[in-house]
Amino acid sequence: MIEFNNVSKVYEHEGQHLTAVKDANLQVERGEIFGVIGFSGAGKSTLVRLANQLERPTSGEVLVDGFDMTNLSAKDLRSVRRQISMIFQHFNLLESKTVYHNVAFPLILAGESKSTIKERVEEILDFVGLKDRANYYADQLSGGQKQRVGIARALATSPNILLCDEATSALDPETTQSILELLKRIRDEYNMTILMITHEMDVIKDICDRVAVMEGGEIIEQGAIFDLFTNPKHSTTRKFVESVMKADVPKSILADIETYNDSRHIYRVTFLRSRAGEPVLSRVAKKFNVEVNILYGQILEIQDTPFGNLIVELQGGDDEVLKSLNYIKETVSVERVLVDAS
Repeated sequence: MIEFNNVSKVYEHEGQHLTAVKDANLQVERGEIFGVIGFSGAGKSTLVRLANQLERPTSGEVLVDGFDMTNLSAKDLRSVRRQISMIFQHFNLLESKTVYHNVAFPLILAGESKSTIKERVEEILDFVGLKDRANYYADQLSGGQKQRVGIARALATSPNILLCDEATSALDPETTQSILELLKRIRDEYNMTILMITHEMDVIKDICDRVAVMEGGEIIEQGAIFDLFTNPKHSTTRKFVESVMKADVPKSILADIETYNDSRHIYRVTFLRSRAGEPVLSRVAKKFNVEVNILYGQILEIQDTPFGNLIVELQGGDDEVLKSLNYIKETVSVERVLVDAS
């Protein structure tokens, strides 16, 4: 549906060259929600603007539904762009117009009849939950309502692709969740393809099917959400995962332990999928002469699949601890944690 083949974007300013995107390769499949995440300056905003040719690539191909966007005539580019809509971080609403006219605006530009515009606007406002706000102005709306207007406006022309540029970063957590649920409904009910950029890993976890991680203009890692959460390869990806899945022992818990050295048997135990519900540690405590002290842990649901992460201390003789570890490894993943109390 959307394909980047060795795409680069280089800006020139006063004789200096700035590479915003370098040799990007990724494919967004029809009907999926694909996330692009990175810290500020990673190149993700430039990447998403290359998809609809708001930015022209310096090199490489950008294909949308099989069309090479970089080689289309102006007329053909306009035709393909009609299938692509975009929503923004700061809503970009027409402040002097009502909600109705904000949503109707792209249809007016497309030359649609008044009856067609009225029918479509009422349908979309009902879909996004703003049917009773049609005659309100932007300053009468909450942030979440403004974003829903932006989404309704993007849907007005019945596009196939929705580009989201930090669409939730200006919203509070509760409102963010409602917008994400709306985007999932849009994908499911309209079979729409969504490409979204964000710096929030929670957003990626909650809505995306796959993700690409960007740093310094390059895609450093990409894959299915569950795979990246459970086995991140790059240090930047691990930082994003850790922002959601805290893997370190909190200092408040460390303070309660009298001594910290390599002789302490502290391990990270990872439960994947159906294993997340198995009482492995309870069995260990009964089967071997050890005590299991759970220091920290949490279980998340990623794409409707449980993923558990516990940090535990096994207290007992070395032989019994070794037997316990071997038993645990038969069921779940386990690794040694070296505790640093400094």
